[in-house]
Amino acid sequence: MKHPSSSGFTLIEIIVAMAILGISLVLVMQLFSAGLKSAKATCDYTIAIVHAKDKMEELSESLVSDSGAFEDGFRWETDIQDYKEIEESGYKLKKLKVNILWPEAHKGQKSLGLVSLKIEQGEEKL
Repeated sequence: MKHPSSSGFTLIEIIVAMAILGISLVLVMQLFSAGLKSAKATCDYTIAIVHAKDKMEELSESLVSDSGAFEDGFRWETDIQDYKEIEESGYKLKKLKVNILWPEAHKGQKSLGLVSLKIEQGEEKL
């Protein structure tokens, strides 16, 4: 009698191959997920930087501490403090602060801050 040739795969080989394929797919999906989270965080920080720059420009002209919200869900807070008076010149330095805050899923609140100095002479702003 002739012995049939074993040219197919055994059940164990198929199970091992399926396990390797399953683990590989899970790892690839996790990489895509991490990439999307990173892209979203980068986008949020970019928007926050643009908002902070705009508010800093407004603050340097008006010199009024205030707070509010943008239409896209980001909030802002501004603060002005006396920083230093330069003796014998009559100049004063003001410290301008802008904080941008936004909610982030599973991590609570994120924020970004800008700080700048503005020089003034008496009532006249420079």
